[in-house]
Amino acid sequence: MSTCSANAHAFAEPLAGTASEAVGYVLVEQPGSWGRDAVTSSGLDPTIGARLEERARTAGVKVLLMRRPTAASAWSASAREVRLVHAGPRPWSETCTLDEEQFAHLDPAVCASRTPPGLGRRDDAPRWVVCTNAKRDRCCAQLGRPIADTLAAIHPGPTWESSHLGGHRFAGTMLLLPHGLLYGHLDVAAALEVVTHHLAGRVELDHLRGRGHLPAAAQVAEIAVRRALRITGHDEVEITHLPATTPQPDGPGVQVVAAAAGHQVQVTVSARPDPPARLLSCDAEAPEVPLVLEAGEATVLG
Repeated sequence: MSTCSANAHAFAEPLAGTASEAVGYVLVEQPGSWGRDAVTSSGLDPTIGARLEERARTAGVKVLLMRRPTAASAWSASAREVRLVHAGPRPWSETCTLDEEQFAHLDPAVCASRTPPGLGRRDDAPRWVVCTNAKRDRCCAQLGRPIADTLAAIHPGPTWESSHLGGHRFAGTMLLLPHGLLYGHLDVAAALEVVTHHLAGRVELDHLRGRGHLPAAAQVAEIAVRRALRITGHDEVEITHLPATTPQPDGPGVQVVAAAAGHQVQVTVSARPDPPARLLSCDAEAPEVPLVLEAGEATVLG
């Protein structure tokens, strides 16, 4: 039986615009096994996990579990590491060590703010998490674990495994912080290249799915502008105009404007079905036809 990631590869499904949307992230250290819904089906107290996710959803923030690829790393549930990240245009990151009471009362909405809350140590150094959540989709573990193990051997400090990042059919998937950049269809060699670019302050365009704080159409437009103007710096493109509506299949498309290289650049983003129907996750009950977004030519306005 073909896997969902093999299907996405076989039909050359575009990566642009597939990043799960989140203005910020709460990353919670939780070693051990994770269930399908990791935040509420792991060693983490499910009541606390459910409350954390509910508050995060309201604030547009995503909660992820993280663990070191090497099981031997020291850890204590009484003082867990929590990373708070705001992934907007001016990202920030804090690392906290929280006891159980502090963790139980953590408000994920702090990650939606442009101002760090001061709950921990400011730490904007590059970090990345690789999805290895096997019980969510087997592609994530099969393709993600070799990436995590290799990156951890070379970059042990910044590398973590994570629970589901979204878009398992694009496995291996990786989130790079604090900028909230999602990458997909990675193998070990591609992941190493992405990390090399990230450490140099650049994005790698061939595997970029999008920047999480942007809606899908803006993710597509940003990547199109970067390709057209050959821009790779993390902060060299900023979306300045978003449409009020999302692209609809066979519709006229929506206009997105970005500031880049001293110009305002407009991109029309349209939507279309991408037949044939196929499994969009390995445990899907029935095949579906995915909807893909496409960018027209980037037009310099001035």
